[in-house]
Amino acid sequence: MEQYTGTEMTTAEYLESVWPQVYAKVSSEHKEKLANFTHIWEFNDLDRTDHGTGFGLTINEAVGRERFALMDAIEKLEITEGEYQAITQPELYLDISEETRKMLSSMVRAQRGPDTGVRGGASITEGETQWFSKNVTTNVTRLAVDLQWENPANIQNNLSITIYSPDRCVFGPFTEAEPLYSNPQKMQIYTYISRPDGVADGEWWYCVKGVNIHGVQNYTI
Repeated sequence: MEQYTGTEMTTAEYLESVWPQVYAKVSSEHKEKLANFTHIWEFNDLDRTDHGTGFGLTINEAVGRERFALMDAIEKLEITEGEYQAITQPELYLDISEETRKMLSSMVRAQRGPDTGVRGGASITEGETQWFSKNVTTNVTRLAVDLQWENPANIQNNLSITIYSPDRCVFGPFTEAEPLYSNPQKMQIYTYISRPDGVADGEWWYCVKGVNIHGVQNYTI
């Protein structure tokens, strides 16, 4: 990605140069839209907001139109989570550890949204992805998310969670779990999203993934 910094090209040309295997899957309609963004390609800073555990990213208006066009173009393609994050949020992708990048590159991305169906239940297997939604009304200034599971004896199962807001911001994936003080076998990923003037109202989506699971793992969210 970095070798093209400072090069004038369209977003379509950039995607074709850096991610040819992904570009080949993009529809002609979306390729045409991406060809309308012509500029000196460079990494743009995203607005960061500290949320206690990890951090969220807010796309500003200047960068947003292009990022949203990229999201729309690759949203329903069969690509890995790593490819999706690197294409739509290169700043975040370059900021995470090499270990996390390898983990994301091994995860096949599930399509987001109602058209893929919301899968309920509270058990998950390795590599499986489950989606939940929560409708948030206006005047909510803090949205807490608490994912918990209890590991069987001598087994360390790992889950992750990614949060999608109605205004198309992505928080996560959150992968760092901590044991509850009351039960060392019980793990927790807790994070919250806050905004003084209110978080985005509408339908929020939570994506839970079984990262490293022995058998079947029950959990609550």
